[in-house]
Amino acid sequence: MSMRYMLFGFAILISIFSSLDSVHGAEHFGIQVYGGARLDAEETKFLKSVGADSYCYRTEDRAKTVAAFYQKHPGLTSLGGVNETGGMFVKEAKGYTVYIKVESPWQPSKGGELKKDTIIIITKE
Repeated sequence: MSMRYMLFGFAILISIFSSLDSVHGAEHFGIQVYGGARLDAEETKFLKSVGADSYCYRTEDRAKTVAAFYQKHPGLTSLGGVNETGGMFVKEAKGYTVYIKVESPWQPSKGGELKKDTIIIITKE
């Protein structure tokens, strides 16, 4: 195989891997996004359309596991604890407040069937 074809194949692989939605090391408002969660563009767009400064992510991991991750996050305070369906967290920052909601099952903003995966909503107020 010629070098040109190998480089072309390598370039295709790079573009495929860079287009994956899975998040590693992303953060919003100083809050790290749970590893492996994927941005839910539709839910994020809907929340922004109603004036919320929010980002929505989804993962197949259990809500309790995801909530435990945020429970250990520096600067976050749990609002009501963590259970099998998730948890709520808050972080007071200079001039704004950040809320993190972890939930499963959850109802899509535009209605429809309950989703069985876990949603993570990070909101700045």
